[in-house]
Parts: sequence; C-alpha cells; structure tokens
Amino acid sequence: MEIQFERFEQQLGFHLANFSGVRVRKFNRTTSILDGDGEIFVDVTDEYQIMLTMALSSLGNNQWNEYPVKIAKSRMCSFLNNQYKEYQEYFVESTSFPRVGDDWVCPFPKGRHWVRDFAIEGSWVPDFVPSGYWRYTISIFDARDEIVVNLIVYMKMKQGYV
Repeated sequence: MEIQFERFEQQLGFHLANFSGVRVRKFNRTTSILDGDGEIFVDVTDEYQIMLTMALSSLGNNQWNEYPVKIAKSRMCSFLNNQYKEYQEYFVESTSFPRVGDDWVCPFPKGRHWVRDFAIEGSWVPDFVPSGYWRYTISIFDARDEIVVNLIVYMKMKQGYV
C-alpha cells in the first residue's frame, strides 16, 4: 500500500486548540509528511470524548462513504490508556504526544505539541483497505456531547505505487 498525505485541516475548536501550524509537505519526490506545531489550551480530561471516523471516496470526487472501521467515541483518559497506547508506537517518535506506559496517563496535557516528519508506512495498513481518497476525522466532544474540535486528514492510498 502506498500512502500520500494530501491535506490536514482543523475545522472547529480554535478556542480549545490550534493546529493550523501543522501542514502536509513533500519530504522527497515520493513521500509527503505531516509536520508542524500546534497548541492545546486546556488539559483534555475525561470531561471530553474522542472519536475517529474514516470515509472513502473511491473516485476522489468528494463523494464520501463512511467506512465501518473506526475508533468509537470514548472518554479521553480511557482512549489514552487503551486505543492510543496500542497504536502509539507508529507515531510516538515523530510527535511530542504523551508516551503511555504502565502508569495511567490522564489528562492529555495542554501546551505546545509538535509533529515532525511523520509519514505512514504502507505496511501499517491492512490488505483489505481499498485504494482511494481517504478522509480521517478526529472529533472531540464536550460534556454536552457536542463536537468542539474537528481535525481532518486527507490521504490518497493505492495498492502499488501512487
């Protein structure tokens, strides 16, 4: 699987976090990466919930079909110490996000966070994932169950070479 980042954007929640400094850029002729800085203005406690959804536009024409694979909505501390912990090995060396070990980590700390030269390896993606234009949406919900932060990553995935 060949994967190219296309775009990263924050749509909501600039009062809680600002990731407008994170960009997609070319690393070399064949690789695009996420790189940049952002800031979280509050400690993200269990008052917040997080969810990751994925959508596929097989023709790249922005006609999105939600994909059944996702990370269900869960409290932030539970997410950090379970799902995040399980997948942190893929990005922990490229970010300043917390490292979760045996001790319970909570909250996700406020402050400046960075992403440096982060690229997705094709080997991380299961073989059953189809080629196409993908939209990954990270949504953070408040105590009233309203979306307060929305981060979207667009990627092109293709079996073979992009």
